[in-house]
Amino acid sequence: MNAAPDLEDDRIDALREAMTMALYLSIVLLATFAALPAGEGSGEGVHGLGLVGLIWGTSIGLALAHWFAFRLTVEAFSGGVVSDKDLRIGLAQLAGAAVVATLCTIPVLVASDAADVQVTAFVPALLIGIAGYLVGRSGKRSRLRSIVVGAIAIYLGLAVAALKNFLAGH
Repeated sequence: MNAAPDLEDDRIDALREAMTMALYLSIVLLATFAALPAGEGSGEGVHGLGLVGLIWGTSIGLALAHWFAFRLTVEAFSGGVVSDKDLRIGLAQLAGAAVVATLCTIPVLVASDAADVQVTAFVPALLIGIAGYLVGRSGKRSRLRSIVVGAIAIYLGLAVAALKNFLAGH
């Protein structure tokens, strides 16, 4: 009888971890896009398949680094045993990264080279805003207040991305 609540808790944990990875990657991608040189006409900048490679390379690299750290800490805190729940959480994290990378790839494939970085940057910002909106709704706020929470989340996500670039010297 206790198995159903435990399974529900496991699903919530996995969803939380997937969303955490998606938000983390969204902020990293925003910082990455902001650091790119501008100017398609001058031959500078990253566009088209180069931008797709950057999105997926960043996503896979971040997901693998996170997987390594997660796996190592799981083993450290569980006596070297990785449970099925831990495996599901790790896979959920990878899925969160894959969703963000996939959604960021779509505008690159449909936008012109001159606008692909700017259009693509809206995707992670929008994902952060949607997460903020969902936080607002889960807190029983009205739709309008939840939109405000989403807008604040976008602003804070952009601020974190900008701070990351500033600290990295970009």
